[in-house]
Amino acid sequence: MKFKTFVTQSMVGLGLSAGLLAGVSAETLKIGVIAPLTGGAAPWGMAAAQGPKILAADINAKGGLEVGGKKYQIEIVAYDDQYKAPDAIAAYKRLTTREGVKYVVILSTVASVALRQSVEDDKIVALTSSGVAKTIDPNNKYMFRLNSIAADYLPSFAAWTKDNVKGKRVMIVNPNDESGWDQNELAEKSYKQAGLEVIGRELFERTQKDFQPMLTRIIATKPDFIDLSASPPATAGLMIRQGRELGYKGVFVKSGGAGPKDIVAGAGNESAEGTINILYADPANKGYQRVVAEYKKAVGQDPNEIIVSFYDGVNVLLHAIQKAG
Repeated sequence: MKFKTFVTQSMVGLGLSAGLLAGVSAETLKIGVIAPLTGGAAPWGMAAAQGPKILAADINAKGGLEVGGKKYQIEIVAYDDQYKAPDAIAAYKRLTTREGVKYVVILSTVASVALRQSVEDDKIVALTSSGVAKTIDPNNKYMFRLNSIAADYLPSFAAWTKDNVKGKRVMIVNPNDESGWDQNELAEKSYKQAGLEVIGRELFERTQKDFQPMLTRIIATKPDFIDLSASPPATAGLMIRQGRELGYKGVFVKSGGAGPKDIVAGAGNESAEGTINILYADPANKGYQRVVAEYKKAVGQDPNEIIVSFYDGVNVLLHAIQKAG
């Protein structure tokens, strides 16, 4: 089966200063992870948890992280927020009060926005993979991005789509939350700037399983392609399968959030044929292949490609802690 891809490089830009690096325990340095470990976004959440765990195992196997002449074992503590703000807040409180965590990785935009002020008030160093620009503003001192936001690559993706996908009529579909609203606006702007016609936008609830009523409306508008945008990969696969069952013959595009294998698993090989998705990693990269192998040992399947953002991002954090002493 052929699967077209648009590759974008994730950028890590964590300007951490010595003034932010505090709270290392006597023998163990704990890093918290707040991510959806269950549900449709679980492939992203498992990557967010396991990427740092693989890194921690690498460092611990060499005796730990040396800071100021002392060795520290790295421990990753992950909590499931089910992609819900209240669960993310509860996870944050457990990590910072019970676990004594001073460093957290936050996957979703929903969780990052909900925790942004707490992170600042508590002076917790937080790394977020939120793709929404407004998640971080100039006033934030303790939250840092793990990777590029959608605004960095969507305009070029839209231009690429115009040149590589037949037709000009596009329908945009996104989750009904902060990340989906932002992605809807940005995707529409990018496609229009590329000379494509946006014929509509749809929102769905993340817990939704039956998409046939929505897809029936969409298909009636005769789109040349449907962009599933920031939809979780497993959910996107489900929508693709249901769309094909309703007779849609056009192209499905996924302009936000990696997950080709999860899309194929949800849609089936035949239904997923020709779907266009971005990738966050080069599958041929040897370093990436090693991380994939370690993930597969622990979980029993390949990771979502976004794992590179969490492995590399936490690596930068630990080097900053080490350098700051």
